Parts: sequence; structure tokens; C-alpha cells
Amino acid sequence: MPGTTAWTGPWVGEQPKRKPLRVLFLTPYFRPYLGGIERAIEQLAFQLLASPAVDSVAVLTTKYSFPRLAHPGWADRETTPEGIAIYRLKGFPKWSIPLYSVPLVWFSPFQIRRYLKEYDPDVVHFVGDGWFWGHIWSWFWFRRRSTFVFTPSFHVLPWTRWWLRPINIFVCNVMDRIVSLTRSEAREVHRTYLAPRRRQEVIGWGATPPAGFDASRGDENPPNPPLQRGGTGSGEKDGGDPLTILCVGRLGWHKGQEWLVEAYHQARSDFQHATRLVCVGRDEDAEERLRRQIAELGLEEQVSLTGEASDQELSDWYSQADIFALFSQFEAFGLVYFEAMAHGVPVLTHDVGANSELLIKGAVVTPRFDKNAAATELIRLVNDGGHRQQLGREAREYALSEFTWSAVADKYLDVYRATETQRH
Repeated sequence: MPGTTAWTGPWVGEQPKRKPLRVLFLTPYFRPYLGGIERAIEQLAFQLLASPAVDSVAVLTTKYSFPRLAHPGWADRETTPEGIAIYRLKGFPKWSIPLYSVPLVWFSPFQIRRYLKEYDPDVVHFVGDGWFWGHIWSWFWFRRRSTFVFTPSFHVLPWTRWWLRPINIFVCNVMDRIVSLTRSEAREVHRTYLAPRRRQEVIGWGATPPAGFDASRGDENPPNPPLQRGGTGSGEKDGGDPLTILCVGRLGWHKGQEWLVEAYHQARSDFQHATRLVCVGRDEDAEERLRRQIAELGLEEQVSLTGEASDQELSDWYSQADIFALFSQFEAFGLVYFEAMAHGVPVLTHDVGANSELLIKGAVVTPRFDKNAAATELIRLVNDGGHRQQLGREAREYALSEFTWSAVADKYLDVYRATETQRH
């Protein structure tokens, strides 16, 4: 199964004494669309399915892809090759008003109940704080039958979305557990949504390791470590190939690609080696502006936009990268940082969200939107091969020791079982 490792949790070597769990995730978007949250759910699902403590995993979602794009032809029910059952809700009307990241359309509460009764979950796990309709109705129908866990993936609410606050205050106060991705997020969830502290937990996301890495045997040598990728330490790749600066994220204002291109243009004249900037991700609303900006700055030969990438293509890009750079407006966790780090790629970013809390090794975190600082650090990473490779080694060790999906699944299983015990 892609992305799985041998299970190392408390069930290894023994038969579970309790009935294996049926786990249902709720999220407004899922396969075939995969953004950051969706990929996190999928990787967590893979690990849960590898555990004898879990009977099955399913996802209750909609017939929409981000942002609010309707796909009425998608199947009502589907099972992925890896064994994840998908239940999809049809929205009415088909097209949503563009005021919110989640489709503001009618989803039948009775169809939600039918899917819940059909799957009959032991655990219902909400991921993301936006799909209040699915959250409230799922809780209403199954509040006496299932354990409810909420991972908000919290973003500070703009004033235009403060109407969501009382809804999520209610949701947080009827959950069995509220799991934040970071300590700083947990504080914000408590402050904004009045989440009871006694029900709060902190569990981050994991990073998908390079192909061939086996966490169960403590693998210290995944393929393509940074020293091999970056040549002899001079800054230039073997054979004079350009260094690859990689950015992964939807092409949109909030992911900061235009800002990164400006910083790259500012730094470029001081590079001692050839470079290329590769932006991987589907267009949200910025591709046309980005292409115009690249042309105006004369960077058509140095900057490329690849579009959306498959899992394998994304892994290939991480393996080719020498530096990972992303300057988002906000990141609740920043899964792509740890995916890059797991491949031995040092990270360059700035101090937004939980970056300073999480990126304590293998990364350079500059002051928020300080273009001069970002350009200066990018120049050093390009020109100083020894510095870049040392950060890459630290990044790989940190990501693969602290942020593996098997460890994340182990922690969530503890939460599922603990809340189940308390309820019954």
C-alpha cells in the first residue's frame, strides 16, 4: 500500500482485545482532488489500515473539488485500490456562490444519515473547521453511537467569516476530543472556539518518506541524500546542472508565489551558480498573473510552472530539489515543508503560523514578508553548498524521526481508544 510502513504501535505482536475500529473522516473535498488536508487524511488512512486495531477507513465528502468546483458525475460510492471507502454527497444547486472556501449549497441531511448508517463508524473524525453543515448533521445523527474527534486545522478568521465562530464554538463543545496540529494552534482554538482545555490534544501531521525508507528498521539512508544531490559542496551540482529551488502549493495569492518570484529576482544577480525556480501546483487564481510577472522580469528560462502533480511526480520533484521555498500568507502546519525535509531538502520560509514553533531544524525562517532577508538567505543557500547540505541532513533526520505518518497514526489511535473508553 503506498505510503505505509510496518505498524509499530501498541498492537504489534498481540491480538487486539477490543473490536477493531471503523473510522470515518469528514472533509468537503477528497479524491480525485488532493490538496494538503486531503493528502494528510489519505496518508493517515493508509497507516490506520495497516494496523490490526482498525477494521476499515472511510471518507464522507462531497462531489466538489477545491474551490467549490462541482463534479456531479463522480460516483456516489467508491473504494480506492488501497481500501479507503468514499461516500460522496450531491449538492443543490450545483454551483455555489463564491463567498467561502467550502460549497455553500444544500446537502441532504437524510443522505448523510443513510451514509452513516451504511458505514456505521465507531469514530467520526472531522478534519478542517469549514464544513459546518456536514459536522453538525453527522453529530446530530450519530452522537450516541460514535466517538467524535475534531482536527480544525485552524486559520485565524477574517471579520467576514466571524459568523463561523458560534457554529464552531458549538462543535468544539460537543466533541469528545479536539486535536490541534501545534501548540500555538491549540491556544487559538481555545481562545476563538472556546474549546475545553481538558478535551484538547496536539498531534501534528506526518511526512511521506522517500521511496525505500523503512521506519520500522530505523532506516538512516533514504535514496538521494542531499550530499549526493548537491555534488561536492561547492554549491554547483555535478556536471554544472542548475540548482533547483522548489515551491509546492496551489497557485494563489495566499501561497505567495508572486512574492517568491520577486525575492528570487532580487537575489538572482548575486547567485554564483545557475538556478531554476520550479512552482508545482494547480492554478487557483494566480497562474495568469504569475506568467505575466515572469515574462516582465525576463525569467522565462529560469522559472517554470508545472501545474498539478501526481503523488509520484511530486516525490520526483522533491528528489530533484536542492532548496524548498514557500512564503504563504499563513500555514496551520505546512505539510509540504516536512515532505521536502524528509527528502533531505532544506527549507526557506518566513515567520507565519506555526513555522517558528515547528521548523526548528533543517530550515531557515526569516521575519514575516521581509524580502531583503529572504533574498539574503536564498543567496547563502545557493552559494554555500556546505551550509545547504548540512541543513538538508538536519532536515531529513528531524522529519523522519519526529513526523512520520506511522507515529501520527499511533497517537490518533490512542485518542480514538481513550475517548471510546470514556464514552462507554
